[in-house]
Amino acid sequence: MPVLTFHLVASAYPTEALGALLVEASTAFAAALYPELVPVPVERVRAQINAIAPEHFAAGGRLANAGGAAVPYFTCVTLVGRPAAQIEAMMRDLCAITARHLGCGLDAVRGQVIPVEPDHWFIAGEPASRKRGAEIARRAQQT
Repeated sequence: MPVLTFHLVASAYPTEALGALLVEASTAFAAALYPELVPVPVERVRAQINAIAPEHFAAGGRLANAGGAAVPYFTCVTLVGRPAAQIEAMMRDLCAITARHLGCGLDAVRGQVIPVEPDHWFIAGEPASRKRGAEIARRAQQT
């Protein structure tokens, strides 16, 4: 279910760095969300880059094509019900991974968790509440 999207200024980062970011962040995302599953189900993760034209990206009120910073922002779509400590640890890790691969300071990285109800997320046409019901119930007992 997890979807990870990096919203980045197009051409601001080397292609190799972007590929390495997607791979490492996918594994870290899966490991953080599913610590009880072995092996970690990285195949559930969808990771992508939303490349934004420099003239369509502003940070601090300045367009990236006019001297504004090309700072990274990412979103993580996850099912609701995970403990706050788990989410915080995951976001710290993803921010650090992002900063390392993109060569920016950690203080420049922003991330957002977008929680989704299991009835509103579909896997192969079925709601996650049905498809992953037992897993969701176990997680609810642990919180």
